[in-house]
Amino acid sequence: MIPLLSYWAFPAMHIPPEIVFHLSLGTSLAIIIPISISGSWAHAKSGNVDWRVVFILALPGIFGSFLGSALAAHLKGPMLKTLFGVFLISIAAQMFFQERGPESSSSHSIPRFFVILIIGFLVGLFAGFFAVGGAVIAIPLMIRFLGIPIHQAMGNSIAFAFFASFVGTAGYIYNGWGKPDLPPFSLGYVHILGWFLAGIPSIFFSQWGAQLARKTKPARLRRAFAFLLMVVGIRMLF
Repeated sequence: MIPLLSYWAFPAMHIPPEIVFHLSLGTSLAIIIPISISGSWAHAKSGNVDWRVVFILALPGIFGSFLGSALAAHLKGPMLKTLFGVFLISIAAQMFFQERGPESSSSHSIPRFFVILIIGFLVGLFAGFFAVGGAVIAIPLMIRFLGIPIHQAMGNSIAFAFFASFVGTAGYIYNGWGKPDLPPFSLGYVHILGWFLAGIPSIFFSQWGAQLARKTKPARLRRAFAFLLMVVGIRMLF
């Protein structure tokens, strides 16, 4: 969503380059709100959401998300794009080359409370800063440190994304409020019209995406996800 908004949609609207990437981050994070509601419901129906883990993650994740959005709002657009590209490439490399993890949710138990809190804060911080909903960091962290299979890691991450995206969106609205050169239909760094046009169809396609994920083998799903992140990350750098 962020590359589509920053390279195509907002430049076509003649939005000043200085705020294009900030507006792309804030709007993308707002779009994740309805997607996370729809997607978490679809994953929960398949038993791939552990709500106990999700709520523990959300405790520090809310604070981290608001902090991340505030930090991003005070950086220049080119610096944000570079950091975003490097971040995606590093996560993609880690996921692509990691050892095969557990593939059945019956093989793991609830991990230590403190470990989940740390992961929740880190995911919230990155979600708010990079406006990615947290999945790109939540999934590999849950697989690696919590021993959660990828299908349940995806379900947990999309459920947690609601909390992180809601608070992070509020942060982008607050930190962008009253900034010069904002286009019409904007609340801070969130473009309301863009949120509506992209967010409504995303609700329905997230249901289809959850069904497709359930039918895909974990190893293949992990590598496909890593490849997508790598392509987007390279594009953000160049």
